[in-house]
Order: sequence, then C-alpha cells, then structure tokens
Amino acid sequence: MNSEHLPWHRIANYLLGGLFCFTIGYWVKNNLLIFNDKLIILQQQSSHLLIPLPIWCVNVVAGVLLLYALLLILPNFTVLQQRRFQSAVFCILLFICVLPLHKHLNTARFNDVRRLSDAYSLIIYSVGIALCFRGLFGRYPTFIHIIGSRIFLWIRNIPSYPFIIGVVAGAVLICSIISWHIFDGVPGTFDGCLYMFQARLFANGMLSAEIPPEPQFFGNALVILSDKWYTQFPPGYPAILAVGVLLRISWLVNPILGALTIAGIYLIANELYGNNTAKLSALLACASGFFLFMSSEFMAHTSTLLFITTAFLSFVWMVKKKRPLLSAMICGTALGIAILCRPYTTAWFCVYLGIAAIVMRKQLSIRHILIGAVPLIATGLAFLAYNAATTGHPLLFGYIALHGKEHLPGFHQDPWIEQPHTIVQGVKYLLGNLNGLNYYLFEWPVPSIFFIVLYLAFEKKETWDWMLVGWLSSLFIGQVFYFFNEFVFGPRFVYETLPAVILLTSKGITTSTQLLVDRLKTPSYTHARSIICFILTGLFLFAVLFNIPATAKSYQGKYYGEDITIHKYLNKNNVEQALVFVKGERTYRVHYPFNAPFAEPHIYAKDRKNENRKLAEKFPNYRYFIADEKDIVEVTIDEL
Repeated sequence: MNSEHLPWHRIANYLLGGLFCFTIGYWVKNNLLIFNDKLIILQQQSSHLLIPLPIWCVNVVAGVLLLYALLLILPNFTVLQQRRFQSAVFCILLFICVLPLHKHLNTARFNDVRRLSDAYSLIIYSVGIALCFRGLFGRYPTFIHIIGSRIFLWIRNIPSYPFIIGVVAGAVLICSIISWHIFDGVPGTFDGCLYMFQARLFANGMLSAEIPPEPQFFGNALVILSDKWYTQFPPGYPAILAVGVLLRISWLVNPILGALTIAGIYLIANELYGNNTAKLSALLACASGFFLFMSSEFMAHTSTLLFITTAFLSFVWMVKKKRPLLSAMICGTALGIAILCRPYTTAWFCVYLGIAAIVMRKQLSIRHILIGAVPLIATGLAFLAYNAATTGHPLLFGYIALHGKEHLPGFHQDPWIEQPHTIVQGVKYLLGNLNGLNYYLFEWPVPSIFFIVLYLAFEKKETWDWMLVGWLSSLFIGQVFYFFNEFVFGPRFVYETLPAVILLTSKGITTSTQLLVDRLKTPSYTHARSIICFILTGLFLFAVLFNIPATAKSYQGKYYGEDITIHKYLNKNNVEQALVFVKGERTYRVHYPFNAPFAEPHIYAKDRKNENRKLAEKFPNYRYFIADEKDIVEVTIDEL
C-alpha cells in the first residue's frame, strides 16, 4: 500500500472522517425510513420530515460511496487491475450483496425488524471502516501488530479440547440467557408456539388430541381441528422438544442443539482445513447474532441445522475412510431425523449430497452408501406412519391437509397474495435472503459476507471448497421455488446454510491475510495476520456493543417474545382449574401450548365475547377469567 509515507495530518483526517461516517451511519440507522419512494426523517414529535427524493438517486449515492470505500482500501484499483477477471467478479458480487434492494422486491413479507435504510447505514459504516483502515495503516501500525498477534497467539495456544468445550459451554450459556431473559423461556414465534403444543401432546403420549368442545374457541392458522386436534408440522422437532418438556427444561433444548452444532462446525473445519481454521469457525459461529437468537427460541431450524451438519461431517469421514461403516449409519440417521424436522430443506440438502457422492464416487463404497440408506428409509417410513395416524393417509402431510395442494412449492398462483409466484420473484427472494445474511449474520458494520465474496473472487478453490459452495447454493436455489419468504431472526429459510457460510468466511479471512501480504505489501504474513485479527476484533466489538443489543431490544416484547403473564398469575395464586378467555392474538398465541393436554389444569380459549358462556357451560367446576397480557379479571358465568 506504501502507506508509510502518509503525513500525520492526513492520517488524522482519515480517522476523523471514519468517526464522522460512523456517526452518520448510526443516525441513518435510527432516524431514517424509506416509504413510497420517499425519505422520511423520524422526529421526536409526531410529525415526520419527508424528502421527495427518488429511490434511484439514493441508490446511486450508495453505489458511489461503496466505490469510494473500495478505492480507500485498494488505491486506484492497482491491485484489482492485476487480475481483471477476478476484479470484475469481486465487484459484481459485492454490489449484488451490498446495494439495497427496492421494497417492491418483496424479499421478506413478515417479521423483518430491519428497515430498508439499514442497507444505507451499512454502506456508510463500510466507508467509515475503510477510512479508519486507511488512517490506521498510514504508518506502520506497531501497536496493532502487538494487539493482533497477542489475540491470535492466545487463541492458537489454547488446547483443542478445552477450547471447544469452552466455546460449546459458552454458547449454551449465552443462548440460555437470551432464551430466559428476552423470550421469557417460552416460545413467542407463531411456529414456535405450535411446536410446543405438539411437543406437549407427545410428552403426554399422544400424537393428537380429541376435538375440544366448541372448537371455534381454539382455532389457529397452523392447527388442524377436524376429527383430531394437532398441528401441521412434521413430528421430528416436536419429538425432540418433548424430551425438554418431560425434563422441564424445554427452554434449554435449542441452546443445547445450537451448541452441539458449533462442535460439528469445529470438527468439519478441523477435518478439512486444520485446527486454526476450526477454532476461527467455532468463534465465528458463537459470535453470530443470527445463530444465537435462532438457537434461543423454539424454531425447528436449530434441530435441522444440527442434523444436516452431522450428516455432512459423517460424509466427510466416509470420504476420508474414517470408520466408513459407522459414518454411513450416522449420515443416514442424521438425514432421516432432519427430514422429520424440516422435509423441504432437507430434501434439497439430500439432492446436493447425492450429487457430491457422485462426484466423489471413487472415494466412496456403494456398500457403505446402501447401509447408510437403511436408517434414512426407516425414518421416511416412520414419517409416513405418522401421516397415516394423523391425516389418515401416509402421503398426505399435515401442511397440505390444512392448506391444500396449491401451497406446494413451484411456480403457480401465490396462495397468500394476489400474484403468481414466478422465477423472477424466486430470484428476488434469493437476493433478499443473501442480503439478509449481510445484516443478520454477524451484525458487523460492514457486510457480513464480505470475506466470502473476497474468497470466491480471489482464491483458488479445491474440491471441499466447492462442496461448501454447493451446500450454500443448493438451499438458496431451493427457496427460489417456494412462494413464501419470511425473516425470523434473519433469513430463516436459508438458516441451514450457516456452517457453509461460516467455513467460507473463515477461508475468506485467510484469503484477505494473503492479499495483504502479496498485493498490499504488508511487511510479513505474521503482520498481515495480526492486522486482520485486530480488524475482526473491532468488528465483533462493534456488533456486541451496538448492533446486537439493539436487535435484541427489537425482539423483546414484540412479535418474538411475549411474557406468559396469565399462566404465571394462575400459578402464583394457586388456581387449580381455570377457563381463561384470552384477548389479543399474541397473548392467546403464547398461552396456546398450555392447552395440551386439554383441560389439565387450565384452558386458554379465544375471547369470543357473547359466545363465551357456551364454552363455560361445558366446564361448570372451573373458575372463569377474562384476560390479556396486562389485566386478568375473574368473572362468574352470569357475567360472561
């Protein structure tokens, strides 16, 4: 970079400029909205200041800022000009992944706590990082080398077993704290509440419950109330969650599953790239806000991710001839359980793994593959048996029984909105999920997948690298065919790509280190590694101190988390049997799981006002309440 010749006043200007960009980015993140192609500045008063600036003008400014950030890091593009094809790939990927997408792309319909203006704040933050980078390395950064090298050596010198045990235990602790203090130890998402309902049925030895009296009081968009009472979901994750219900630690199930996934990521990285990359990958997973929040709630993605990761690890062992027979059995079993948790996602992963097996057929034994298929087929048959016991037909899944065949993946009329789902819309969803990873994955002030873009553009890929790219691509492509897209703690429909994303990020960090040595004329590889370590530490500190707490606050008490105040009140006051008519959709949702098993000891029903007496008459020995999250009033049957 030849940056040692920069005078001190220019270095100071770069650093001040970086701090100024951080201030502007923070202001944009918290005070700027975009609505109907207009910029809206939020004010403390009720009125807002509208700026009728076309959205394309804002995107042009954002593009110029991004180009300026690149020029700061790579002056005059002298480095990029050495390899023009790689430079073109890098720039295209970076612009696709960073430039904000227009709201009409409809990339996430519900629950996205981010705003379009966050994309602009991310770019402004990136400029600030680039300015600080240029300033800090204006002269040889001795203190940065000392700090970075000490952090690296400290991590490297930790023995492997204490390291991974510490990281896994830390992940369980962090996720448990989030689960208990942010989500109150109960499911708050729409899906999570119904998973818990089904899990409580399983824990009581039932696949489904009998239809309750007056079923209109117990309706739910994801619940089947026909001749039986059960949810639309596959049985895998509720069965796992049922273990937590029986042990009375249901809020610990996903934190434990998430922590075990980190161990799986560590083992995969250790097999493919060595111990240093394995440690880095485990730390990246443990520091991912997307990963931590998802592992703290009651969504099935966490269990699916664990078993998909286990299947891939077992596949690696099969290829490397490490107890191939046992590895094949583990791989098939893990894939089977994953199918029982999330069939559509796992089906795409199975297709990818099948293609990988064909590519690596010389390293694999047909006998081992057939043996591994046995548990996979067995779990598939168990799934069909569950369908027969619930929906009445082995091939009729709960989701289709409830919603109909028009809800199957494919390019057809979208059953949720009045427009067809086309391949163009599917690609928009793909880009939206890719962009979502930028915001939610690490919560950095720069795009989270920047290092992946760097790696894909500049590093020579080997077979296992392409395997990770295939893992990532298969699940993204699978979502192109699905008409529904939703953000829950991030782009949840591509959550199962996280191990591949994290491993590719680790490889990208190694690539950036080598780029500093080869093309920016850093004194040595050791110094370059210290610089990258220092930068990563700064990115994570920014995320931990600013972005992740803000995201956690946005989750608390909103769509995702809701205190079960009614249930706590009944237990605190030793109410033995209660029939509670619940006001408010969210409050009703979080109390719904307590209806399994039904009427033991309490019943939570929708408040249907004048109809409430009809249900109350079915339970004459119960006490009656009308309640929401704030007020709980006991009434007599005559007052209903």
